[in-house]
Amino acid sequence: MGWILSFSSTLTLKASAVVTGQYVTLYDLAATFDGVSVKRLKEFIVAFAPQPGASYMLDADSVKIRAQNEIKWLRVFEKSKKIKISSKAYVVDLSLIHDALEDKIGKTVFLTNFPTVKISEQNCSVEVQNISKIGDHHFALMKISQNGRNSYVNVGFETTEIGTCENIDDIEKLVLKDENEDLSLFLLSSTPSVKYDFIEVGKPFKSSMKTLKIPVNFVSHSGIFSTVLEYKLSLYENVVVAAKKIPFGKKISENDLLLKKMDVYATSTAYATSLKDCVGMVSTWSFEKGQVLSLNGLKSPPDVVIGQILIAYISYPTMTVTTFVRAMQNGNIGQVIAVRNVSNGYMFYGTVEKGPKICVYSGGE
Repeated sequence: MGWILSFSSTLTLKASAVVTGQYVTLYDLAATFDGVSVKRLKEFIVAFAPQPGASYMLDADSVKIRAQNEIKWLRVFEKSKKIKISSKAYVVDLSLIHDALEDKIGKTVFLTNFPTVKISEQNCSVEVQNISKIGDHHFALMKISQNGRNSYVNVGFETTEIGTCENIDDIEKLVLKDENEDLSLFLLSSTPSVKYDFIEVGKPFKSSMKTLKIPVNFVSHSGIFSTVLEYKLSLYENVVVAAKKIPFGKKISENDLLLKKMDVYATSTAYATSLKDCVGMVSTWSFEKGQVLSLNGLKSPPDVVIGQILIAYISYPTMTVTTFVRAMQNGNIGQVIAVRNVSNGYMFYGTVEKGPKICVYSGGE
């Protein structure tokens, strides 16, 4: 008669487990168990827990073999070959960081840079470890403690307050009160859904040529919600644009142009705002239809153009001889250009004078 071996303890492993502590224990991995104490399973450490919010895969066979070897008469069953281990994550409440900094510094603080910090437990304490300054930027090393575990994070902050206001719409007025009256701000950030009594506004700073960030504190009797609002900077003006394609070298007429209101904030080109400044000019660039005309791409036309018929004269003490000539090149007043006599075809040179006319020779008394 043979002997039948029976197990007094059994445990079924989960296919996935969410852990809250520093370690993964056999209790965390148990879907069901019988004949073994909860205390024994909680003391059986399998691995380190993943970072808050992260996960990894455990080999179920390895866990099974080790558990059966270390816990006598335990029989382990698997639901899958791999066990997904995840860790709970809580985002640190920024008010804790803000309040710790204000307590340390002793004046109003605005958070300007605050990376998302995830911790494994909801309750934590925050302590300022070190404060530094690089140029105009302030930084603080913060120590975050929870259940004996410490995390460290650097945050940026500002202590300059430009004023307070009662609602978000008034932030723009406060920031732009000393700026160009045509300058405007468009809120890009989503509006925080927090209750507040008033808003403390910090010193704005640019994150790009057309983006302004404004650190603010939403203050209520229950606490302070610190964040950074992002705005787009705009400056709308009537500028001259091409009504149709303007090729290089074209003398511009009024039909080539139109006025259009556009956002020209941070525009690097010297744009034109008057049609009169452009009409009659010659393009030194090619402009596509709808393109803003740059004053750098325009020049005044020459006083004399190729093919123009002019009067040329030679002046002697007792007489002046004149003839008609054709300009063989462009020129401005004071320049010497080549001209050709219309009657006989002879080519010679003369100086462009106001009129315009060509002075070939002017003799004295």
